[in-house]
Amino acid sequence: MTLRVWILSFFLLCVGGFAQAQNPGYLELLGNVQQDGKGLEGAEIKVLKGIENSDNLLSSAGGKFIFNLDLGHVYTIIFSKNGTITKSVLVDTKVPEEFAKQIFSFKFKIDLFKAPEGVEPPKEAAPPVTKLGYSDVYDDFDYDPEYSKSRKVEMDVVKEKMAQEVVKQDALKARELEKARQDSIALARKEELAAEKAKQDSLAKVKEQQRKDALALAAEEKVKADSLEKEKEKQRIEGAMLAAREKASQDSIVALEKIRLAAEAAEKAKQKATQDSIARVEEKIKQDALLAAKEQEKLAALERNKAVQDSINTAREQARLADIANKAREKEIADALSVEKEKARIAELERQAKEKTEKDSLASVEKARAAAELAEKAKLKAEQDAIAAAQEKQKQEELKATKERERLEALAKEKAEKESLAKATEEARLADIEKKAKEKLEADALAKAQEKAKADEAARLAKEKEEKATLAAAEEKARQKAVADEAARVAKEKEEKAAQAAADEKARQKAVADEAARVAKEKEEKAAQATADEKARLKAVADAQEKSRLEDLARIAREKAVQDSLLTIKNKFTQDSIADAREKAKQLNLQREARLLIEKDSLLKAKREQEEEATKLAAAMRKKLEEEANEKKKAEIEAQKQALANASKNDSKKAVKDINDYKIDFDKQFVAEGISADTLVEPSRTVYRTVVKSSAERATYLKVLYSYGGAFYFKNGQSMTENSYFMEINAHKKSLKP
Repeated sequence: MTLRVWILSFFLLCVGGFAQAQNPGYLELLGNVQQDGKGLEGAEIKVLKGIENSDNLLSSAGGKFIFNLDLGHVYTIIFSKNGTITKSVLVDTKVPEEFAKQIFSFKFKIDLFKAPEGVEPPKEAAPPVTKLGYSDVYDDFDYDPEYSKSRKVEMDVVKEKMAQEVVKQDALKARELEKARQDSIALARKEELAAEKAKQDSLAKVKEQQRKDALALAAEEKVKADSLEKEKEKQRIEGAMLAAREKASQDSIVALEKIRLAAEAAEKAKQKATQDSIARVEEKIKQDALLAAKEQEKLAALERNKAVQDSINTAREQARLADIANKAREKEIADALSVEKEKARIAELERQAKEKTEKDSLASVEKARAAAELAEKAKLKAEQDAIAAAQEKQKQEELKATKERERLEALAKEKAEKESLAKATEEARLADIEKKAKEKLEADALAKAQEKAKADEAARLAKEKEEKATLAAAEEKARQKAVADEAARVAKEKEEKAAQAAADEKARQKAVADEAARVAKEKEEKAAQATADEKARLKAVADAQEKSRLEDLARIAREKAVQDSLLTIKNKFTQDSIADAREKAKQLNLQREARLLIEKDSLLKAKREQEEEATKLAAAMRKKLEEEANEKKKAEIEAQKQALANASKNDSKKAVKDINDYKIDFDKQFVAEGISADTLVEPSRTVYRTVVKSSAERATYLKVLYSYGGAFYFKNGQSMTENSYFMEINAHKKSLKP
């Protein structure tokens, strides 16, 4: 069985060696593009073979990259990204002829620091930051230490200068962003205040209109009531005057009748007295007729004189009685006039008292109206305070939600950074272990190679260095030209992007200004329309009031009912408007809250999708790296098998033990709990065995190093990768004591 396995292994080694001989060697470059110590994803990597473009690729998540370079050429690797200083690395892949089919691997990191906008890259940044080539000392690729050291000093100066410019530009941008944010906030606040003012003005106009309508209605009612009262008073006065005139007329008739009766009585008395006097005269004449004729004639003359005098006296008495009657009539008229004046005075006093009462009533109404306005203002202020409090509460809640979101994002970012740092630390530690092991192997191989061909190598190296220097000078010139062209292209792209950004900003500002002008024009048109509507409404109200004032009293009740109905409708409309405004404000708040929830869900969903995408990309990258590592490992195994076959040919008499022979049988062998290690040396290889025994694990780990430089790793006889080997060993060392 062992013989068949050996024959099969020998056949596979021969076939693998033949296949290996058909494939040319290459240099595998892998590493990270970083910025401020963090991986920079999406960095452009251009590979120039001489002056020709050989390959283009982008750095993946974490800034990682991996690509292969054919041996025997000089490459310029250009690393760039918008907003950074472009860097380049010169790689000389020429190796000795015996290593022309070997696969080399070199890992490094490159930092692309930020570049200020609009600033030309300094000329100090144009040359390669380092040179990478085959080292005869290590038989592997390594940096040119002197060149790298001098370039590092130069690039540190450039980085410091660029960092200062970036800080200045960032500060300027921050101020501009803060100003734009403050302007946006001020504009939004202004629009909000304008909307609130328009709302308050609308409410105030509605209330003012209601107040004016109420006052107009009250004034109209008062005018109508005053008109009715005045009409009643007028009718009462006219009735009183008519009664007074009738009474005065009756009194005057009575007085005139009395005067007439007195005049008639006086006339009768006068006639009676005349008749009596005539009778007496006639009687005396008769008696004296008998007297002497002379005496009779004398008496007749006297009688005539007396009659004349009596007539005069009678006329005087009649005139006196008429004068008395006239005076009595005038007194009656004066009394009637004084009664009218008294009535007029009483009416004036009543009117003044009524006016005072009306003024007091108007004052009470005005006072009540003022109290109602104060109450309405207090209510409106309470509503505004409540709305302001609600808005403030909502702002506080939004601010709290924003702070909570920022805190969660900061925690997630901090966690990711810690995980990335831990992963980077672990990778660095593993890389350091790998490098140390590799350095040890390389040192051993170097010692053997130096002992074997020291003299021959000196002459060959001198000649090769001279050729390299000549070729490197030409390629350096071409590379610098390519780098300069690339830098010029990147600078041109930056200028075009800056010009486009400036044009976009100018267009945005113009659009904002046009929108502001349009809004202002709309506001002016709305204000003019509102003013015209208000004037038309006032004119219509005035016309309606005038028309209502001119209507007869029969339509007062119906108009009052109509006004009451209109007032009820207006009050209901006002209440409905206020309720609608409150409902709209409530709906806006609900919509704002819903929009915030949707935005929050969108952010969380986008974040989850980004994390899932990053996880998928990382898994795909890990799978690709593992596949490439497996392919590389297979190639190494084939090479090692070929070397083992060669070693077996040289030392065929010595038997090589099977890997399973070193496996510990825990059931048959006593092994103490913990970790133990031993070293087994064979002619063509060295086996490092680590035995782990615990309640949870029993395993035998083997690290097999062949004299030709190959390394293999096993666990319980099963092959495993180098990383898995060291990770499990370290994990056991942490949990168990050796």
